[in-house]
Amino acid sequence: MSRGLAVVLWIGLGVVIWNGFFDLYVSRGAREYGQLRVEHARDGLPEPDMQEIMSRAKRDGVVWSTIYASLVTGAGLGTLLTRRRIK
Repeated sequence: MSRGLAVVLWIGLGVVIWNGFFDLYVSRGAREYGQLRVEHARDGLPEPDMQEIMSRAKRDGVVWSTIYASLVTGAGLGTLLTRRRIK
């Protein structure tokens, strides 16, 4: 496999990881909002603010998705650089 193709594949994997983790965090935010709505109706707790919950979920999603994707992509690209130096 050519080095250029390997770089493109590692970057593609980073994009897939970023999207997957971002979706996970946004889905958790939606589930949290639904749970708080049910608790509001059932127990009379304060009504949840959807904007606040989803903003926090998106912010967390961007931060953690970037961290995870950077670690994996960086490790892959670092391995390619190290492999080149060894040969």
